[in-house]
Amino acid sequence: MHTPGQSSNQEEAALTNRACSYNPEACPVFRNSATSTMRTQKYAIVILIIIVVFWASFFSPCPALQIQEMRSGVKLYRSSVKEGDEFTIDFIHSIERTPVREVFRVGEDYNIYLVGTVYESFGTGLPTMPDEGAKLVLQGGKIRITGMHRKLEPFLIAVSPVPGHVLTIGEERVVLADLAQPGTGLWIRVIREPAVARFLGRRYEWVRK
Repeated sequence: MHTPGQSSNQEEAALTNRACSYNPEACPVFRNSATSTMRTQKYAIVILIIIVVFWASFFSPCPALQIQEMRSGVKLYRSSVKEGDEFTIDFIHSIERTPVREVFRVGEDYNIYLVGTVYESFGTGLPTMPDEGAKLVLQGGKIRITGMHRKLEPFLIAVSPVPGHVLTIGEERVVLADLAQPGTGLWIRVIREPAVARFLGRRYEWVRK
């Protein structure tokens, strides 16, 4: 014997089954399954976006200033750079024995440009006339040339035996004689390498004996 409540529930179930047979999308089971599928698809899209962003961040080429030993090819130093970044190289002139500073900038083409120099006296190997478009001024007992745009990518320097041969980029000072022996030829260039390289490789590879 069925109670009125039981009969009502059975009738509702029968109506629901009949509705599902005619219109599956109206069936609660179908709706729950569709909702679950949509949720899974959303999670898959989010995970895919995270993977793409991770890949782009760690494996897309990033510019870096690199110092490389000329003969061995050993990479001695690297530092991330961007367009417009500047760095300087200070040294003591081997003949005049006066300090010289050269100012370099990373161009929009990611080549290195000499944009200025500061020194204290004219002499062998020191400029007496500025490049076309540059300015030479005397200021504070120093000779300053600004407004230069001389492409030097890559360029080669030799580690000076005289103390004070230093590359400065940002807040970091790199004493070149700490990287390689005096007289060693060093290539300085801007390279493009995956960002992950900074985590996988060593920052310095010493060639000093």
